[in-house]
Amino acid sequence: MAIRPIKVMFAISDTGGGHRSAAASIIAALDKEQSIQSTIVDFLRTTNFPGLKKAPEIYDYCSKKHVWLNNLFFKETNSIGRINALTKIVYSQSHYSIKRTIANTQPDAVVAVHPLVIGLLQQTRKESCANWPIIAVITDLVTIHASWATPGADLYLVPTKEAFQSLIKYGIPYSQIIYTGFPVHPKFLNSKLSKKQACDELGIKSEPFTVLLTGGGVGAGNIGDWVHTLKKQCPDKQILVITGNNKDLYNELNNRKVHSDRLHVYGFVNNMETLMAASDVIVSKAGPGTLMEGVTMKKTLIVTEAVGIQETGNIDFINKNQLGYHCPTPIEACTIINETAIFASCGNLTYNDTIPINGSQNIANIILETINTTIAINNPMKSQEEHIFIGA
Repeated sequence: MAIRPIKVMFAISDTGGGHRSAAASIIAALDKEQSIQSTIVDFLRTTNFPGLKKAPEIYDYCSKKHVWLNNLFFKETNSIGRINALTKIVYSQSHYSIKRTIANTQPDAVVAVHPLVIGLLQQTRKESCANWPIIAVITDLVTIHASWATPGADLYLVPTKEAFQSLIKYGIPYSQIIYTGFPVHPKFLNSKLSKKQACDELGIKSEPFTVLLTGGGVGAGNIGDWVHTLKKQCPDKQILVITGNNKDLYNELNNRKVHSDRLHVYGFVNNMETLMAASDVIVSKAGPGTLMEGVTMKKTLIVTEAVGIQETGNIDFINKNQLGYHCPTPIEACTIINETAIFASCGNLTYNDTIPINGSQNIANIILETINTTIAINNPMKSQEEHIFIGA
């Protein structure tokens, strides 16, 4: 008799690309378990609640042009009491849509990869008398918004020791928090491409010292100014620019491209591991995903700015752990890049190997263990069958 697959729902919001990327990274670590059926749901959009259903668009707008609005929301909602109050308001208006989403997915476990979904999931589970576990995966490294500590999840998986301590201060019990590391996609850990192989795959030259410049999924930051300064101050360097979903920036830089054979412009990409392998230095805003991908691939990092309060602690994290440099201006970055190129030619670059880089696999293992435990408690006979089936 065929046994149905175990269903895991990843509840996210497409505010930037980080939450979906983290979910996809964990799913990739689960893939070898053929019995796992994973679904990613933009949970805030499915609420149909005014504002929340447009959260991705609002976040993109604020990140590109009005970061102060993002920071204002962060400050005004940064308390457990306010988050709980907001959750009650949203749930009272959106419970039918939320329950419909859960019913369509029929999850055996729910992984919350966005802070604002934790309370909504807890309310749904309570009112539905369901028993699927809620596992919260925190994707901010240091500056943890109170919503990440919303009561109701069974486990809170954190990327850093700093995040662990923040949740303790918010009142989450020690027993519910596990330090797993950040969920970087396994392809970054498993990448064996040399710089030459990566450059050949991209169709670019491998000889020049290469700088990868990215503004995250939304193409935030003054990327145009950075490119102009890099071309002027580092004329012998090859520059790879990722503009994400910022089409205006992509078109603007492509118009400049005719003036340089060392400038290569990319939009939203799915081969970041290849672009990183082709690079010697990564210049990025303080988004946790890109930073931890760079750490995993042992690349020198230059952090430009924090786009939003939630990214501010990431700069301190990089500095404290000697993983790179904070250069808020292009001129400062160019000095570091030129110096790094000299060190690289002498073979003197070193990397910090103390940061865990197998977060996705750690998280995947915990999800499987939690599902097994839930099955065992709720249905001992079913547990015996599926224990063998999922290879736990």
